[in-house]
Amino acid sequence: MAARFVAVPSLAVVRKEDFASTSLIPEAYARHITSRCLPSGQAPVHCSVSGEAVGSGVRLRFSSKVDGLGGPAMLTHKFFFVDGEETRERFHVVTPESPEVTTDLLVLFDGRERDYCHASVYDAENRLLAVHAIVFDKDGRTTPYPFTQRYVSPLHLGRADLTETVDDTGRRVLRFTVGLTGLTEPVTVALARQGMGWIERVELTCSPRHPEVHLDLPLDDNPLLACGDWVLIAVDEQDRFLAQTLVTVQSAP
Repeated sequence: MAARFVAVPSLAVVRKEDFASTSLIPEAYARHITSRCLPSGQAPVHCSVSGEAVGSGVRLRFSSKVDGLGGPAMLTHKFFFVDGEETRERFHVVTPESPEVTTDLLVLFDGRERDYCHASVYDAENRLLAVHAIVFDKDGRTTPYPFTQRYVSPLHLGRADLTETVDDTGRRVLRFTVGLTGLTEPVTVALARQGMGWIERVELTCSPRHPEVHLDLPLDDNPLLACGDWVLIAVDEQDRFLAQTLVTVQSAP
């Protein structure tokens, strides 16, 4: 029997314009949180990180705090070590009396001078609450990864959305669509879907007559899909950021 999946967005689509006034990834992504578990009007989760050298590695300490909780809630701290193709997770229970929780990680350096990871907080429905890109060196010094304008595409982004639809073969697909505006000639964009350890990337052309392109993630009869967290991203031909979103893939009932 072929595997069938459902895909649930973990946040709304982040656009290049979100970095127009900030180089901080947490600020840009906080505008697109869709969690139903946060109190009404709640500000983004407050996070902090520190590090110290321990033997041949580094101990990272990542803390998150949610104020205004009306009762107990389950959070997940997730850590994505992109270069090492590794993920780590830790569940935490938070309460109005104890809203702050901490995860300690030991990271082996093995001769490297520095490393980086994405440290994220998810709610009980696996919707993103906060994300931080952390650079740390062998001495335990930590700093946020600055997402400056050099990493942002100068192209004008129009449509950028995620929808479930049916393709020409009748399969259910999750469709990531990106469009550009103000084009005077064809340009190349790359759309990719990425799970930890695996990437599918396609280069497509946007033109004045056909300014939109899309990437389909088949949800039916797809041997190259598995349950877990997936990233959908669009970049220009120089790998500069256009749009990104995250989805949780689960087996269909």
